[in-house]
Amino acid sequence: MRAEERIELLKEAQHLISQSLQLIEDALQGTEHEAHADAYIIPHLNNWINSHGYDTGLEQYIEEIAKDEENE
Repeated sequence: MRAEERIELLKEAQHLISQSLQLIEDALQGTEHEAHADAYIIPHLNNWINSHGYDTGLEQYIEEIAKDEENE
């Protein structure tokens, strides 16, 4: 599989996670579970899309694959 294809798949995954985030937020808005989701699942999913610090999110994988492609 070419690097471009891998990057496209990762971008699609980012998009799907973003859609999932919105669905979760909409479903839990105004419920007793909203604060818990805002404290746990929502930040984790956001981190999977684009991580900060020591973690690796999909954006970081995209950047690494692009770098690998440039170096070849």
